[in-house]
Amino acid sequence: MTFEELLYRYKSAYYSFPQPLKNFLGEVYGSIPLSIRYGSSFSKYSNILKKFENASEQFKLDYMYNKTLETIIFAEKNIPYYKEIFQEYGVSSANFKSLDDIRLFPSISKKDIKTKIDIMHTDIVEKPVAYYSGGSMSTPTKFYLQSSSRAKEKAYVNYIFSQIGYTYRDKMLVLRGRELAKPEENIFWDYDRIENYFYLSYNYMNSDVFPLMHEKALEFNGKFLYGYPSAILSFIKQSKKYGLKKISIEGIILSSETVYPNELEFMKEYFDVDVLIQYGHTERNVTAYRMNYDKYHFMNSYGLSRIINNEIVSTTFDNFVMPFINYKTEDSISGEVKYFNSTDIAVEVDNIEGRTKDFLVTEDNRLVSITTMCGGQHLPVESMDAIQYVQNELGKVIVLVEGDHGLELDKLKQGMYKLVQSGIHFKVQQVDKIERNSRGKRVICKQALNLDEYRAKI
Repeated sequence: MTFEELLYRYKSAYYSFPQPLKNFLGEVYGSIPLSIRYGSSFSKYSNILKKFENASEQFKLDYMYNKTLETIIFAEKNIPYYKEIFQEYGVSSANFKSLDDIRLFPSISKKDIKTKIDIMHTDIVEKPVAYYSGGSMSTPTKFYLQSSSRAKEKAYVNYIFSQIGYTYRDKMLVLRGRELAKPEENIFWDYDRIENYFYLSYNYMNSDVFPLMHEKALEFNGKFLYGYPSAILSFIKQSKKYGLKKISIEGIILSSETVYPNELEFMKEYFDVDVLIQYGHTERNVTAYRMNYDKYHFMNSYGLSRIINNEIVSTTFDNFVMPFINYKTEDSISGEVKYFNSTDIAVEVDNIEGRTKDFLVTEDNRLVSITTMCGGQHLPVESMDAIQYVQNELGKVIVLVEGDHGLELDKLKQGMYKLVQSGIHFKVQQVDKIERNSRGKRVICKQALNLDEYRAKI
């Protein structure tokens, strides 16, 4: 077990330490080279991705074929679900003779993961670690990864961030991630010296405490701004509203939500810097990035990224706990696609869509992103089949819950209040079914309030 795998288990304890102690421990640990903290896997993946990105197309095709075959062989030998479904479809690893043959194999969906997870993972290689994926789903999806996947993820994230000039541990002002506000102590920020990240509470971005948050941001003097597009847009609008000094940064990194052309232009015009947009999944089987208005570039040494009927369908590499084969991400693409020759494997696409940008409105007119409400660690995920937020009044939200697996409503409410902190009264109702839209996808948020009115107040 690496240092990082051990620390990750106790990170919540680290966050609870007094700031001076956290600063000391974070600085000491953060100064340790990543190759030591994450083990040899970090250097291995860093070298692989750099070699792949600079290689010929034939090398890339050969690499993707071998890694896909490795995943299929492992799955059919060790994962009960794949043994059954392969037999049902009459396919095996022997049928995978070229990359085109991936089309012969069945796909899996989030619904399959929810209903079949008990027979979709194994511990023969590494101990499975539970993760939760939110995104546009109506309830977080539980799945498993191997603990060493953090080394691979770090290698790829660092490489992607480097495209905008970022070097690991450059000072980063962060408007995303865990909710950290302590309103009772008038604290709406947190400093993590391990990564050199200064977090601002994006749930309080459009509140009357913003000038205080902005003051802390100026003091931190970060080199880059990293966050949800909606949070960064709020930061800009609030800065203008209060006539505050523009923070000086060298670049913006966006993730987790779709950013639209007018929003991108608004950010670039205000800060006069480049914007890097990262696309990925908690499942860690597909990743891509774009700079400004360029096309999204897929990193196919990370996992196989196919486009089927304008949907991203991915296959994992290096996941020997719970492999994903032909995984339907439910994220769509638009515009032109550049493929590897004679394949449906994407090299570049004009745009990636599918990330939710729904919001709830607090009683004090703050906008809370639905992304916030997908915090699986705070919600009793195993006790729900689906969840939907319905808002008709300011600061009041009806929560519809599908499924009754020993669900404790008070526990569910407590988790929601931890995510939002304050400003919303939740009323929870259990229902037999939550309606779907015309495409068969559940609707996570039904918002009757005019969000444009509240955005105008930001």
